[in-house]
Amino acid sequence: MFERELARALHLSRRGAYRDATDAMELALVAANSERDRARALILIAHNLPRQGDLQAALRRASEAVAVAHAIDGPDQDRWIAEAMTELCYVYAQFQMGRDAIQAGWQALAAARRASDPVREAWALNRLAVANAIADQIDQACRDTLQALEIAQQQHDASDRELMLSCLNNLAHFWLQAHGEALRDDEPAAAAIALAQAEPYAVRAAELVREEGNPFLIVVSLSNLVEFQLGAGAIDEALAITDEYEQLSLRNGYAGLVQQARAQRAQLQLKRDDGAGATDAFEALEAMRMLVAQPAPHQLPARLRRQLAIAMHRGYKQRGEPAKALEAHELLSALERQSARNAMALQTEAMLIRQEFEQAQARAEHALQDARRERERANQAEQEQQRLRHEAAELGRMAHEDALTGLNNRRHAEFALPLLLERARQEGQGIALGMLDIDHFKQVNDGFGHGIGDQVLQKVAQLVKRQLRSADLIARVGGEEFMLVFVGATPAKAQEICERLRAVVAGHSWGELTRGLRVTISIGLAAGAAPARPQQLIELADQALYVAKDSGRNRVQFQPT
Repeated sequence: MFERELARALHLSRRGAYRDATDAMELALVAANSERDRARALILIAHNLPRQGDLQAALRRASEAVAVAHAIDGPDQDRWIAEAMTELCYVYAQFQMGRDAIQAGWQALAAARRASDPVREAWALNRLAVANAIADQIDQACRDTLQALEIAQQQHDASDRELMLSCLNNLAHFWLQAHGEALRDDEPAAAAIALAQAEPYAVRAAELVREEGNPFLIVVSLSNLVEFQLGAGAIDEALAITDEYEQLSLRNGYAGLVQQARAQRAQLQLKRDDGAGATDAFEALEAMRMLVAQPAPHQLPARLRRQLAIAMHRGYKQRGEPAKALEAHELLSALERQSARNAMALQTEAMLIRQEFEQAQARAEHALQDARRERERANQAEQEQQRLRHEAAELGRMAHEDALTGLNNRRHAEFALPLLLERARQEGQGIALGMLDIDHFKQVNDGFGHGIGDQVLQKVAQLVKRQLRSADLIARVGGEEFMLVFVGATPAKAQEICERLRAVVAGHSWGELTRGLRVTISIGLAAGAAPARPQQLIELADQALYVAKDSGRNRVQFQPT
């Protein structure tokens, strides 16, 4: 089963279907019979999760992969350590934790060189470059990536094409980032140099990616090419490519890249208007305004929002609209502050996850030492060591996950809810908490058996999780009861989300699981201003859930805070 699910996951990854590929890899992980199989599955999961925007899960899986890789006994241990540390380096970089990312990158590079493995060395350099870029060391990032690209070009394996494309796209991205910063600092000469440096990499990546069957890599490469063409003034050509990759993103469900295409189109239209000497650029400027103002989960990345705010400021100023130019400048300042707050919150979350994992690992190590002493007394070395190695790898997950559904458990919810409540109060945002209960679940167990009941719990968890943002909290807190928490959601938006969840569960083809099965859910929702205590929010949601149950089930009942 492991090899079958792994092969299916790799096939889906090559097609850019990362969510389905991750589901297949999770199945492969369950079927893994050795530390090497577990390491391979965990590394692939950690590689795919950032592309879905799920950084929290990526950090957990990458940390588990590192622990398992260090437990591998054999001459190939360094190869696995190199791969696992490479993924951990990249995830830390996405959390804006530059120092931790660079440290993990150096460990990955050292392990790859000890293993004399050029491909793993190139990947380690590639991810170390991303870490250096996060730390604003663009020159070092480019040097590392060029070294990785040189190694990649010497390989002849088709499976390493992703490595070459990643190097080309990263080099283009780093130089385009330098170009944008130079323009912002009003340094036209430095901007021109950076743009010229970006050109060969953006063009080559766009050419090479056409031979790939992975739509995600195609979209990323084309978006880099459009950004280069925007700087170079090739407006009409860039608009055509923007239309192409927006349609490709729409077909494959890459929501973030759809928004990026629309942001780039607005910038291109504004630049075309400027080049033609047009004074009426209302359409482009209004498009920018709407994109920047979008709430999560459709919100653009911070860097792109800043670019749009700068373009709006200059566009309005050039057209003699000082009030709107000032508004755009104030928006830019607000975005800078929000970006700093978001980065701090993201890093705090990463540190909490790491602390949980390290504590679990420490407990596992203590247990391992006890087992070794017991082994010496009982002469059961191999059996005990093998059992505790599995425990050591699993404890990190068990500390914060529900074993059946893979969601957060009650312990995690009790830990996280006060932090989310405090965050909502500090930022002046609303908060919503929903208590979700599967209707007549006892009848499912009694009528179809507990095995079907477990599958219903797993499927409900999967359906609900897919509808939520990675920033939302979802936890299994009882047998068939789940907690949902949304920070920053208005009561109306929270009700809309919960209604969508209810409809998705009710509309699922449950008969495919077993004949005659029908499953619905009821949700009690409390939303509004953050109360003083977490328990107040839970009690209100529980009361609403009771009303929903008493009113016929399969419904959402709202209770204001």
